[in-house]
Amino acid sequence: MNFEWFFSKRTIWKDCGSNKRLRTIILITQTTISFGLIIIILTFSIGFGFKKIIKDKFLNIRGQFIVKNNNSFFSRKETNFFLKEHFQCDLVKQIHGIIENNVIICTEKKMGRYVYKGLYEDYNPFFFQYFLVKGNLRDAKENFNKNVVLSKKISLSLGLEIGSNVKIDFLFFKKKGSPIVISKKFIVSGLYETGIPEFDDLYIIGNIKHIQQIYGWKEDLSNKFEIFLYSFEKGNTKKNFFKKISNNFSVQTIYDQKNNEIIKWLNMFDTNIIIISFIVFISIVINMMVFILILFLERIRTIGILKTLGAKNKVIHKIFIFYVLHIFIPSLIVGNFIGITLLVIQKKFHFVSLNKIQYFVDFVPIYININHILTINLVITSICFVTILFPILFIINKISTIKIVEIE
Repeated sequence: MNFEWFFSKRTIWKDCGSNKRLRTIILITQTTISFGLIIIILTFSIGFGFKKIIKDKFLNIRGQFIVKNNNSFFSRKETNFFLKEHFQCDLVKQIHGIIENNVIICTEKKMGRYVYKGLYEDYNPFFFQYFLVKGNLRDAKENFNKNVVLSKKISLSLGLEIGSNVKIDFLFFKKKGSPIVISKKFIVSGLYETGIPEFDDLYIIGNIKHIQQIYGWKEDLSNKFEIFLYSFEKGNTKKNFFKKISNNFSVQTIYDQKNNEIIKWLNMFDTNIIIISFIVFISIVINMMVFILILFLERIRTIGILKTLGAKNKVIHKIFIFYVLHIFIPSLIVGNFIGITLLVIQKKFHFVSLNKIQYFVDFVPIYININHILTINLVITSICFVTILFPILFIINKISTIKIVEIE
């Protein structure tokens, strides 16, 4: 058996049993390391969990770019030509033609003005997979012609449920004329909920052909394209995305003013993760320095005895490093176990809930990334050993047997 390991193991725990002050400082050090590790693991997992779930919502609620043709129409047949002509195609995941039209819905409970969003049947399937909270997806898709999908919030305000009949009044304008109202009857086939008030308060989802019929357009025509990207990155701006922008086009992006607060809120998670991690790391450094200095004071006599017996500084260095390992390894194991257990419980059972209106999700989201956890462990281990390395090398090398005898 390695002498340094054996000696450190026997003496550290024996002294803890008889020395209350040393036992207390060891307990404080272990607690600080364990809690620091738990806090950082939770901070990373919750922070990146929030970013991931909000990004997924932004990537699938609607296109990251909405291009409107102010003077003409977009044809589905010309989609590929349109993409190659105007956009960086390698960034585009999907492109869908849509038409949006103002509508009025009047029920016994309430009258409200909304936006009817007309879609083709092959519209982004992830929208329905992620956000349809009530109703059958197959019914919503197969009977798309006569059905509409409302947000849960709109359905509650209007007093409508799945299977309810609803009359929707479409408002449209002829050139230099007063508004014309055309009414159509639909069946509510599904309810969606995105958690984004700007969308849930306003949009009703239905078949695009109803608006095409009102305006007398062909079935492949629309006045807007929704463009979905592969990733949600701040670099995906108009300048980087468009090869050229025609004066006939008006472009709306997720980075427009009305979404600016959400973007800032997302970016804030990176700052919070850095600040919390920095505070925890500083507390660990301070605690480790206090621990190693007190350990030196407690073991000063042992250092003298070992030097008197002819032990080299290298041997004493190893003994103190092993002292730290005996304290550090259990703390690391406990911190990882508690931290990962809390993450798994929250991920599976959603015990900690949130206000969906304020946070866009109704529970604390968790993103478990093994690389993050390994990196956190590596950084904390490195910080601990770098913190103690200088005192161990400097103080032990400077201590002489004569000075220890004089102190004693």
